[in-house]
Amino acid sequence: MFVTNERNGGGTKMELLKRIISALLVLCMAAGCFAFTETEKAEAGGFSTSDGIVYVYNLDNGYSNGKYQIKEKIVYDRSDTRYDSPLTVFNQILVNSAGKKIMSWKDWNILPRGGSKEVSYGVDFSTLPSGTYTLYFSLAGSRDMLSNTYSRKVSHSAGKISYSSSKYIYDTNGNKSLKVIFNIVSLKGYAPKFEVFNSNGTRIYSKTYAKVAYSNTNYSFTWNMYTSSGNMAKSGTYTFKVTCNGKSCSKNVTIKN
Repeated sequence: MFVTNERNGGGTKMELLKRIISALLVLCMAAGCFAFTETEKAEAGGFSTSDGIVYVYNLDNGYSNGKYQIKEKIVYDRSDTRYDSPLTVFNQILVNSAGKKIMSWKDWNILPRGGSKEVSYGVDFSTLPSGTYTLYFSLAGSRDMLSNTYSRKVSHSAGKISYSSSKYIYDTNGNKSLKVIFNIVSLKGYAPKFEVFNSNGTRIYSKTYAKVAYSNTNYSFTWNMYTSSGNMAKSGTYTFKVTCNGKSCSKNVTIKN
């Protein structure tokens, strides 16, 4: 916890505090001394300002609009009703395991009359390598400048697609199709594209499927073994390719028709 009790100054005082905490944050990350409060699932205690007590709660993370949302709830319980001083949320950054800043967000305020605020930090992890990432954010009272910095870790596995299996399936009329299964990891919220190429490398079939619903799933693609132009594919070896958000995997499969 970083605390300062400077009381001389207004906006300049807050800017000075931000610069000091930002510099200390960078130094600590570089030295590996992460001396911060890591938020708990329920409640990360409370720290007091002259205007009230601040609590931080972890909310359930989840995907939205293709991004992984790190969700927090900040409660500003004002005890001193004589003032309408905001709580400032600043130094909101995401760093990798080496302490390198990956993302940052703009400062914002919570007015005490608002009581609480839920915030989501959206991160497109699909573009990042596997590893542990840490979200930091600092809170400070505007009158007495008491402050605290919180952190939350997220383990990330980079998106991956791999071939699993294929088999023939039949409908009630006896019509044959080929069911192809690919394992898709860490690409939830993105729509996979399934393509079939003949031995000459010519694409003969293509279809975009519904968005991936789970972070680790066996995704089924069904091909009736007809080309996009309506011709039945001949027996032979074909290449099945699945692409999802820049990740892809291909597999050669021999079919009999």
